[in-house]
Amino acid sequence: MIQRRITFYCCSKGLPSYQLHQLKRLADYFRSSVTLLNLRQLRKADIRQPLRMLSLASKPGELCQLVIQGNDAELAHMVLTEFIAEFAKPVIQRRMKSASSSGLLANIQSPLPFDFSFSVQSISTVDAATPKPKVIASLVDRLNQQKVSTGTKKQLVECFMAREKVSATVMGQQIALPHIMHESITLPGMAVLSSNAGIEWGSNRGPVTQMIAMVLPKPPQRPVVMAFAHFSQCLLNDDFCEALTTAKTPAVIHAIILNALSSVESLS
Repeated sequence: MIQRRITFYCCSKGLPSYQLHQLKRLADYFRSSVTLLNLRQLRKADIRQPLRMLSLASKPGELCQLVIQGNDAELAHMVLTEFIAEFAKPVIQRRMKSASSSGLLANIQSPLPFDFSFSVQSISTVDAATPKPKVIASLVDRLNQQKVSTGTKKQLVECFMAREKVSATVMGQQIALPHIMHESITLPGMAVLSSNAGIEWGSNRGPVTQMIAMVLPKPPQRPVVMAFAHFSQCLLNDDFCEALTTAKTPAVIHAIILNALSSVESLS
């Protein structure tokens, strides 16, 4: 079955009931099912449930997705994208590159109460035939480009591999979360690599298609620990993981991860 997703931020008034009614009327022209997923609340509702839809799309700045599934999902995606572009703020702007659209939406994303390095440019792809040590080395290259550490590439790779020897960092849903806490880390940071096919990660949970590297200073500040712990908890949610692993562009992956990090109440 074909699936397409539209990722967007709610505007200052959210999506009021009359706009949700218009959205439902548009969706009724297609045979595909349409679900609204609020990625901040990690709750979802069928488009035919107006009261539940209203509760999920009423708050400004919240990151949501329309999940469209069915044989005519491609056409429905085109039509509903035009609607969302008019009444909300899609992560992928029409006629604009993903990195540029991410910059335009920066003021919508809830700010983190600590310095943090995670750029759209640190998100890329890797060939499925790449062995795990080389994937780790590539993630470290992207972290070093963000100047998050005073350590050498060799030191950081060794730290990651030592952590992996303790236990493979597979979270389920084909996502690996290699992470370290080290004295050489000067700034919390992240980098992401995705693959179209599974990469063997040495876990009985099977291969992974998305590798998210995290580095934390030692010792970390309390808000940093809270934000990254909450992100780890999000990776236990099937809807969140599916949104992350099916994301096709760096801008959408970036938005989903930043949204999760900033979703903890009272971080500071």
